[in-house]
Amino acid sequence: MKNFYLFVFIFFLSQCLLSQSYPVAVNDTVDVRLGEYITVNVINNDYHPEGKFFKVDVTTPGSQVILTDSTLSFYIDYDNHYNYSRLKRLVYRLVDEDGEWGLESYGHVYLNVINNYSDSLDINNIKALVIPWGNHFWEGAGVHPWNSDYPAFYEFPKWSGKVTIYNSTFWIGGVDQNGELRLSAERYRQDGIDYWPGPLSINDNNLSIDTITVINWNRVWKLSKTDIVFHRNNWWRPGYEAIENIVDWPAHGDENLNQSSYLAPFVDIDGDGYYDPYSGDYPLIKGDQCAFFIFNDLREHTETQGLPIGLEVHGMLYQFSEPDNPSINNTVFLSYKVFNYSDYILSDTYMGIWTDLTIGYGNDDYVASDVGRGMYFGYNGNEIDGNGQPFAYGENPPAQGVLFLGGPNMDSNNIDDPDGGCDESLNGIGFGDSIIDNERYGMSSFLFHWNTTLAQGDPDIAQEYYNYLRGIWMDDTPIDYGNAGHPSSGSYGPACKFMFPGLSDPCLWGTNGIQPNGPINWSEENANQGNPNWPDDRRGLGSMGPFTFLPGTMQKIDIAYVTARGDDGPMSSVELLKIYADSIRARFVRNSDDFGTQYLGVEESTISQLQLKIYPNPVDEVLHIENPFSQQNAEYVISDVYGRNILSGRINLNNTNIGVSNLSTGVYIILMINKDQKYSAKFIKK
Repeated sequence: MKNFYLFVFIFFLSQCLLSQSYPVAVNDTVDVRLGEYITVNVINNDYHPEGKFFKVDVTTPGSQVILTDSTLSFYIDYDNHYNYSRLKRLVYRLVDEDGEWGLESYGHVYLNVINNYSDSLDINNIKALVIPWGNHFWEGAGVHPWNSDYPAFYEFPKWSGKVTIYNSTFWIGGVDQNGELRLSAERYRQDGIDYWPGPLSINDNNLSIDTITVINWNRVWKLSKTDIVFHRNNWWRPGYEAIENIVDWPAHGDENLNQSSYLAPFVDIDGDGYYDPYSGDYPLIKGDQCAFFIFNDLREHTETQGLPIGLEVHGMLYQFSEPDNPSINNTVFLSYKVFNYSDYILSDTYMGIWTDLTIGYGNDDYVASDVGRGMYFGYNGNEIDGNGQPFAYGENPPAQGVLFLGGPNMDSNNIDDPDGGCDESLNGIGFGDSIIDNERYGMSSFLFHWNTTLAQGDPDIAQEYYNYLRGIWMDDTPIDYGNAGHPSSGSYGPACKFMFPGLSDPCLWGTNGIQPNGPINWSEENANQGNPNWPDDRRGLGSMGPFTFLPGTMQKIDIAYVTARGDDGPMSSVELLKIYADSIRARFVRNSDDFGTQYLGVEESTISQLQLKIYPNPVDEVLHIENPFSQQNAEYVISDVYGRNILSGRINLNNTNIGVSNLSTGVYIILMINKDQKYSAKFIKK
């Protein structure tokens, strides 16, 4: 009988529970933008089956969401959402007037963050992700969790899902006139941020940037040569509408914000000094496809805890499409113009490119430096890459190089430094060319570090980053020749500038001419007392310096990310990489100041309604003009593509030749004006 009553009680209780109703939450999706404070009335589409009153009770722990009985409010700040371009989810729970809730009372608000912050180059054999703050090829932890196998975007070959680089960033540090270290650098933004997008507002010696500017500049401008040619050939047609990135090309800063007048380069067809695509002006790009961006370091440095400098960096990543030239078709180029807008005189300044080299499967890699070529590179430490993972290369894995084509200028010494010495001329540029003080560094040091917290591990604070830029470990020990480059690893010395140079430094520049106390041929294959190192994850830093970075000056960096895949194991890929690097460097040296720039030729019919007749074009030494005016004398002005007057004078009917041999190679506009008419033409100086 007791069992019967127990059965009846359980049955009655289960029926009560089954009939219990709870508030039901229906998911919401909302479009939001960086910098917006949003409020979502989540209960508008929620309901209670029994019509009872209900309200919002709790939300996602630690989400900084402000809630009322009916709404969730949330601020889409830059620091936490700069790399969101997909859905972010907030969770909330409803409770009814009796304090009851069930599983169906949990709802989600999906925030679709409208943030077109990145783009990818993909015109040749590599797909490369471009990020506006200079942290390239990796979208960030906000998009992909740390434990994700989703690849970064330096895909080789493109669309394969296999990568050779996981991340690559820009470092710079120097000591100001007060003896304080100023340094800006990032790796993975694990601890914070040192850089953010956009140009600086410059008011005398006061530098600033507001959050709205940062958000507006949290983007890149991607264009191709085909885009520019189409625009150049059609801008004058009735009804023509240029594509967004040509119309919005950031040629000029906002004068109301005291930004620089000229930012992104452009070709000024009518010579008025102002970018107007509907007057025929067009962006001046490099390569067959490029992406332009600007970032600065004027913020609290929460990644390195370093003091800001006051930098504005104009960057362009670009590719050439040359299927018959594999050295170029397997390369991505990077060009930086780094402006020091502060009033700090930085001495002992170094710039560096840090790269997480990941050859498919990232835990079986080696690294090396090539001193003479000014390159560091990663390659597979095993004959077979990985263990069958879809992102591993398997047989014949490629090698990935970071080639330093031209770094910052060396400090002036009022001479043309000779070429061919056991010094910076080994891999620098501008030596022995009869031009005074145009010498630029190549790669002046290289080290790799472990993914650890030890003396050779990941740097944490500004001084540790600066040590690495100078070729010094975090415990203030210089790189030491042999083994893993540190006395604790069994290195044999002496102190040196380059890790794992192999036989690429026969004159011993990296050891200041001192003979190593062990084998000269130092590589990962024989680092451990003649035995190979254990292949693993590898991060490397190539550095350029030291130099003095004066206020109001600009320094340039030109880098090539070169990928090569041989057909006979990892070392065949390394040998092919060196061949590619030699070909690329030779091409760069021929025209280092203007390398890759696409002036796209001359199409005189689109330059001016009244066309000035000139020849030859391109011109080397003397430009001949057919004087369009009847008067004996006529004035002319020659300006560059930025509208700056370069040369002026007069011609007459008996002498219509203008000497242009002193002009630098590039595109110019010649303008002749009388009271009623303007004649102009564009010409190229060879």
